[in-house]
Amino acid sequence: MTNPFDPPSEETPGPATPAPPPYGQAMPPYGQSMPPYAAPQYGYGQPQYGQPQYGYPPAMRNGLGTAALVLGIIGAVAGATLVLFFLAFILGVLAVVFGLIGRGRAKRGEASNKTAATWGFALGVVALVLSVVGGVFLIRVGMNRQDCREHAVNQQQYDDCNNVWWNY
Repeated sequence: MTNPFDPPSEETPGPATPAPPPYGQAMPPYGQSMPPYAAPQYGYGQPQYGQPQYGYPPAMRNGLGTAALVLGIIGAVAGATLVLFFLAFILGVLAVVFGLIGRGRAKRGEASNKTAATWGFALGVVALVLSVVGGVFLIRVGMNRQDCREHAVNQQQYDDCNNVWWNY
């Protein structure tokens, strides 16, 4: 009797059946031979038949979608103050651009934050609208103040034009 723990000798026959196919591939129909097993090759290019795939999936590129959301929020708040309309315009333009790029990446599967990119885009549009409203409002107030000063008859009316800025 032979010891099962001894190394095989050269007279010992090899396995009678071929190796099973790689994981995830179907067995060939009964009576057909299986394809030969391909040893893993480590190099560049597409994996060959039976070659295991190693490594991590590509990292998600969520930066621009997140940046669009942050810039859109800050731009909308700045536009609501009416005094920072110029800042709201700059941040709104950046949020719209980053939001569109982020949505494109999400559609291609390169990013996983499509909702954040969409909200960043929407808030960027809101910031742009508020910046235009704020700019028009301040220009209108300035023009009314100038008109009031031109029509002032005495010093008291001229001083009142400086204090009443909301009368547009």
